[in-house]
Amino acid sequence: MADPTTESPQPDAAQSIALYSIEFRSDHGLLKDCKEESGWRNEGALCPRPEWTPSGAVPLSISMGRHIVVRLELAQRDAYSAAAAEIRAVGPGGIVLESRGNGAVAAPLDLFSSRQLGRKIQKFNLALSWSAGAGAMVSPARTSNVVYVTMGRPQTDRQEVWQEDGVTLKRMDRAVSWISPLDTLDPHEIVEGIMVKFPTYTLLPSPRVPRKYHHPTYMNDEGGAWPMTDHVEESGECQAIVRLIRGMLRQLGIPGRTRMIVVWGDPNVGGGRRTLSADVEQNPWAGLDVTKVEGGRVWRAALVDGPVEVGRTYPASHTRLPDGTLSPGLNRYEACLEFSHGGVTRYYAGGAGVFDSVEPILGVFWGLIWFSSAPDDGYRVEQIVATYRNGGWG
Repeated sequence: MADPTTESPQPDAAQSIALYSIEFRSDHGLLKDCKEESGWRNEGALCPRPEWTPSGAVPLSISMGRHIVVRLELAQRDAYSAAAAEIRAVGPGGIVLESRGNGAVAAPLDLFSSRQLGRKIQKFNLALSWSAGAGAMVSPARTSNVVYVTMGRPQTDRQEVWQEDGVTLKRMDRAVSWISPLDTLDPHEIVEGIMVKFPTYTLLPSPRVPRKYHHPTYMNDEGGAWPMTDHVEESGECQAIVRLIRGMLRQLGIPGRTRMIVVWGDPNVGGGRRTLSADVEQNPWAGLDVTKVEGGRVWRAALVDGPVEVGRTYPASHTRLPDGTLSPGLNRYEACLEFSHGGVTRYYAGGAGVFDSVEPILGVFWGLIWFSSAPDDGYRVEQIVATYRNGGWG
């Protein structure tokens, strides 16, 4: 991926113009870890510039709708001749790179594409065929670089606080591979297209996910939620799904305002039927956290995502039962991506659906209960405070 093949320079310098380097001036210059040695972490050196030399080539990223601009350095100073002034390159999709000068030769040479990149998120191989004036040959005759076309400049201003922020080759490649097939530039359709890969969330750790990723929370120093893309079938917590989606949007410069909010009910507020919400990154302690003592036992409140009965004891959240179903899960909240673009705000609940407002999100849960602890991390249902209209999320 990081080292497309090139043709070796021809030896006859008198009859050829040898390319020394190609710098893509329209490259974002943000890609890191071109050798993919850092896994999903936001680490590694910036991919080298210039992006092409006779010893190899590296990928680059450019925003759609922009012209490709390159700067050429030639191998010999005396190669900057009238023939060199007519250097041009032809690429895929009708791309033509040529000088906008008046015939004067200067070092280095700047070339510009005749057309803008198409308005499509994509990855393609920019294979360029080179030629020059006065019958001179350009060596090599062909070069190639992998190009990632993004919707806009990647957003990287929260790298210090969000594990998912930061542009790396591995992240860029995965984000484009997920979003390009959606074949849309509508930011809301993009968010929903990613969300459908996770039809449900999970609270149960999977032994199939390496422990270093801390499934299902994906709270780790290994790239946060990005490793989820290697273990889609194992899903993750709702908040992890939301973090991944936000990371992909920012990786590709997709416009829109994002907030990660949590939604819950409280038995002491409106009988548990009032929808409460907060920006969890502004208030990390937001969510259901209520206890009381009844008959000498500690009762805790929880949002339950499946039907339960008072007086019955259940295994720990989402334990696989003999009939193949999962025990009802206990939750403090439902995490959602609040996403606004084009005057429209929607709430994308991690693994639980899409909503036009906050209030109905509480309905992703079956109900609100009081429970007490039971052996082996199980729980006993002491009281059902409220059940919700949607009767659970599935």
